[in-house]
Amino acid sequence: MYFRRGWRTAAAVLMLWSLLAMTCTATASAAPARAANACGPIMFVIPGYQDGGHEMLDHAPAGANPVRIPYPNSATDINLYTDVDAGVANLRTALYNLYVKSNCDLGTKVYIAGFSLGALVAGTVLETEPPGRNIQGILFSDGRRQSQESNWPGDPGGLIGHIPVSGPGGSGLRPLDGFKYPTLSLCNGPRSAGGADGICFMSSITDLGGYFSSHPFYSFDVADELRIHGEGPYPNNLRNRVIP
Repeated sequence: MYFRRGWRTAAAVLMLWSLLAMTCTATASAAPARAANACGPIMFVIPGYQDGGHEMLDHAPAGANPVRIPYPNSATDINLYTDVDAGVANLRTALYNLYVKSNCDLGTKVYIAGFSLGALVAGTVLETEPPGRNIQGILFSDGRRQSQESNWPGDPGGLIGHIPVSGPGGSGLRPLDGFKYPTLSLCNGPRSAGGADGICFMSSITDLGGYFSSHPFYSFDVADELRIHGEGPYPNNLRNRVIP
């Protein structure tokens, strides 16, 4: 008698849970989707080694809010491979927070600006970020800068692209159609003050030892460079300029 009464009680509990589950499912499916927020423009800035190029934070285009992406780049952080990986992860987290946690719509204007070591971080994300967002990249002295679509005949491309093993940020020069989003890539050439930047315009530098001491002057004025060279869209998602 006790067994049968216990069985009936258990059956009743199971029926109640089933009804609750059906009610919750119906309520969840009926709930309207949360509307995405219309957010203002933002510029994620990834400086280089020892914070080189941090001046980009003071020159955001079109009133964009500049946000620094932290990653290991101090004098004691000399493992370029893991440093770039950490920067990539932090930049992806910032984009996730923008689109998911802050619920900003995909039309939100996003600028991603990087210099040198930071350009390897930014370039990796610009190559791999899912399509359908409103993103514009700008790279100063990208070590994997490709040689095609350049305004300089015989452009050699970036140093890391010529290293026979995989360098920080990947292996080889970036392919012509590698970027998922419009990207302006800038490099000081032989006519620049101080000569060519051997990181993005491979010259006499033959190893990563020159990575820390070979950059001629850049203005880091993101807004002005985009005004001069134009924002995307570009053919093949790339505008590849040697300056001046």
